[in-house]
Amino acid sequence: MLAKSGAMPNIETMAKEFPQRVLIIDDEPHIRTYLRMILTDAGAADIKEAGDSANAVLMYQHQEPELVLLDFNLPGEDGLAVLERILAHDPDARVVMMTAVASREMVEKCAAAGALNYIRKDTPRAQILETLRSVWSEFSEGAEE
Repeated sequence: MLAKSGAMPNIETMAKEFPQRVLIIDDEPHIRTYLRMILTDAGAADIKEAGDSANAVLMYQHQEPELVLLDFNLPGEDGLAVLERILAHDPDARVVMMTAVASREMVEKCAAAGALNYIRKDTPRAQILETLRSVWSEFSEGAEE
């Protein structure tokens, strides 16, 4: 998000506009690294990672993140099953699904299960950030009402 002058907003302003505790659940280390860079640049301070479905829900329970980025295709249980387990533990969890290939059916299943949004992994960095900020903004506005 650029200010009208073209300067980046300061980190304190960004931190209020973005979740601080984020959990990335993806089996591909390079994707986790890429997302960590985006999240750090956006102002997230406490970013945890899980590389498989077996650790995902446990990490969620221990970290209680404000936002989860969850890959659909995981070893073991798929991301939809992990989403359902996270939401069974915390119905207010804010989860954004990710995948390399998105079919309309898959997106609809994830939305019906409670995912707030869906991001393809080949989405440009700026658009990923815009989507995550939008999800966080919608949540923040809903919490204030």
